[in-house]
Amino acid sequence: MTGQDPRSWLDRLVGACVFVFVGAVALWCSVQVLQSVLPFIVLTVGVIALLWAGWAIFRYFRDRF
Repeated sequence: MTGQDPRSWLDRLVGACVFVFVGAVALWCSVQVLQSVLPFIVLTVGVIALLWAGWAIFRYFRDRF
C-alpha cells in the first residue's frame, strides 16, 4: 500500500460539488464582465468598420477617374 487511505465516496461527492460550484461562479463572473465590456467592443468595431468603409469608398471614387 502507498500509505494513503483512499478517499471515501462522501469526500469525492463534496469535492465534485465544490468543483461544480466554483465552475458556476467563474462562469457567472465571466458573463458579468462580458456584459459590461461588450457594448464598448461592439461600438469600437462598428466605428472601425465605418471608417474602413468610408476609406474604401473614397479610394474607389478617387481611383475611378
